[in-house]
Amino acid sequence: MLDKHVKLPKLGLVKCRISRQVEGRILSATVSQKSSGKYFVSITCTDVVQESLESTGAIVGIDLGLKELCITSDDQRFDNPKHLARSQKKLARLQRQLSRKPKGSKNRDMARIKVARLHEKVANQRRDAIHKSTTQLVHDRVNLQ
Repeated sequence: MLDKHVKLPKLGLVKCRISRQVEGRILSATVSQKSSGKYFVSITCTDVVQESLESTGAIVGIDLGLKELCITSDDQRFDNPKHLARSQKKLARLQRQLSRKPKGSKNRDMARIKVARLHEKVANQRRDAIHKSTTQLVHDRVNLQ
């Protein structure tokens, strides 16, 4: 594996963006495609040491909601960003454009990809907000000890 390429069997070197450097011995690589047309390579490795935070013994209850993303038992609140509601207008427009295209046409396929990309963007925004809030929760608990 090089800096901007990954070597795949039967395909050879494929240009890519690497999110994280590969450590250890590579066991397998799985190529998958999202509905938006993007390809991903997931690499399984062995002999990788993963650092984890030490256990503090702190316990917290979390209530998931609609107004707030979550509320903890010690009354820490995380706002719900409501990404889908923000993108609803653009999504409705793209879906209207998609519905007007004749089935089987190249233009319909391009319109379908635009809708899929917007759905993927909303999903990524949600995933990012959840990761950030859970990471903040863990780091707050570690810093309290």
